[in-house]
Amino acid sequence: MKKPSGFTLLEILVVVVILSVMAGMLIPSIGNNNRKVIDAAETLVLMINMAQQEAIMTSRVWQLVVDVENKNYRFQQLGNLEFEEIMTRPLAGDHDISPAIFDELQVNGQRITSEQAEIYLFPTGEQDSLRLILKSANSELAVAMGPIGPALLERL
Repeated sequence: MKKPSGFTLLEILVVVVILSVMAGMLIPSIGNNNRKVIDAAETLVLMINMAQQEAIMTSRVWQLVVDVENKNYRFQQLGNLEFEEIMTRPLAGDHDISPAIFDELQVNGQRITSEQAEIYLFPTGEQDSLRLILKSANSELAVAMGPIGPALLERL
């Protein structure tokens, strides 16, 4: 008697279970990276809006410095003829956007190709226009700010 060729039902079920476990481990890690990019972009928008309010309340010019090469940003305020680092939390220090890929940065309609960009926030409520496009594996986001008004997050 010849043995029938092919797979048994048990062998097929084992392969399906193994593939399901592997997919279950892979899918959350992909979604987690997208969530980190969205969180970083949302935090940037909130921080810009907070800095806008601080510029108005302190009657000082503030500056957002975006470091494209190191994938971070920081805030400064105008002191005695030069910009000084902010010391109060949560605006103090460098803020990381490393999960995201910087795709494009525009300030006042001009594409920025240098390592750093400076965006000014004035105490009158006016500011430089900003458009920063951030990408992840599955999403593309734009942090946008006009000459007046709050910064916004757009999903592209």
